[in-house]
Amino acid sequence: MPGREAINLIKRYLDEYNLLEEYTFTGDIFHDKIKLGGKDYGVAGVFFDENPNLLANHIFKKYGLVVDIVLLINLKNEIVILRKNKECDMDLGKLAKQLSSGGGKDTVAGCLLNDKILNLTKLLKPLTC
Repeated sequence: MPGREAINLIKRYLDEYNLLEEYTFTGDIFHDKIKLGGKDYGVAGVFFDENPNLLANHIFKKYGLVVDIVLLINLKNEIVILRKNKECDMDLGKLAKQLSSGGGKDTVAGCLLNDKILNLTKLLKPLTC
């Protein structure tokens, strides 16, 4: 996907950030503790096609005790949406900028998928609770 189209898609998903609906997800969620900026965070990774914010809300509702940050990955469009739970102190806009050519707000951000993010996801294991 060309860069400008990917950026517009990220912006659309970020605009849907506050959308609240019931959501059912039957796919795989991956998770582990990862050191970011010298601190351990519970990081989850999941692939999505649509509704990344509803998916993130679902993950935080179901796994909120172990998940601080969710990497929502869209392979088709090669983008990543980052979300965090309310207690997490990580600035996701800064994290997205460090991981890839991305940015956003403290609570929600987006970036282009790259090798650095793919290697990070290889550290994650299937989440079971």
